[in-house]
Amino acid sequence: MSAERAIFNRYPPLQQSLPFLQLADLPTPVHRCSSLEGAIGIEQLWIKRDDISATKYGGNKLRKLEFLLAAAKQNNCRQVITFGGLGSNHALATAINCQHLGLKCVAILTPEPGTAQVRRTLRYHQLLGTRLEIAHTYAETRSIANQLHDELGAKHCYEIPFGGSSWLGAIGFVNAGLELAQQISAGSLSKPDHIYLGCGTTGSVAGLALGLMLAGIESSVEAIQVTPDSMQPEQLFKTIFKEASQELHARDSTIPLLDSSESGVTIRKDQLGAGYAIPTEAAHEAAHLFHDKAELPASLTYTAKVFAGLMADAGRGMLANKNILFWNTYNSRKYPKLPTDDRWKQLPKDLHSLFIA
Repeated sequence: MSAERAIFNRYPPLQQSLPFLQLADLPTPVHRCSSLEGAIGIEQLWIKRDDISATKYGGNKLRKLEFLLAAAKQNNCRQVITFGGLGSNHALATAINCQHLGLKCVAILTPEPGTAQVRRTLRYHQLLGTRLEIAHTYAETRSIANQLHDELGAKHCYEIPFGGSSWLGAIGFVNAGLELAQQISAGSLSKPDHIYLGCGTTGSVAGLALGLMLAGIESSVEAIQVTPDSMQPEQLFKTIFKEASQELHARDSTIPLLDSSESGVTIRKDQLGAGYAIPTEAAHEAAHLFHDKAELPASLTYTAKVFAGLMADAGRGMLANKNILFWNTYNSRKYPKLPTDDRWKQLPKDLHSLFIA
């Protein structure tokens, strides 16, 4: 399917060799936020609005799903199996777009604190008809996935990893880096000195870093870690970056092979706190400020921790006379009307305690 994507404009042969389906409304705009600049004491703060990447449900995951779900369709799969925490935006975005494409979605979910947002996300899955499987540990997700492949037929299932973070998913953010370069060239913003982006399963960070390098944009990327060290984010970042670079070069030899060590990415865990999906005081403060000044929601799991990192750096004077870009990855589209009755009892029994006061 033909689409206006920066990566295809720059490297036309990729249009024929990469699976792709247009799901997102790209490019997403870049807005300057003077009210936040004054509040945190920096001169230029821009927001990359991936929160409105699609009309129905925004966020950064649409970029990855344009390639991943296209591969599922290309492989004639009928089922998509993916993974995430109970409130995973990736799992929800996958389910929404599977429904749009006529694919059935199974989400294997792992524990996280039972917030109101988690409950709303689970209700949304009910509305979509997502099949939910509950894994009590990260290790258990693999055995459940294997059982599903046996039950549903391996050749009919397409598996998408946590966060959509594979080399193919990362191509969506290679495109994002090239898209940003086009916006800089068009004068929509000045070249950022620093880009702040959440770092979970590292696919977005790896893809963005690769895209920026291909475009010759020398911006440092402050990748704010929100997942535990057990995910080995630095190694995962290097692996996805290398595989994406190799795959692109194999499809178009004019695309150079690049090294992640020269990417300008810093993966930092100063805002992680007690762990994944556990809010910090700094994240709460950042979310309130982001809502008040930018009039946008922030996720206490991801974007609020990222903005907290930006605020901390500004407070230490590290961003003086710098041009800053905050990559807003959290969906800001309103959810549809969700059931408020006891239909939660139809969810897996392991989830019922989340709905009992």
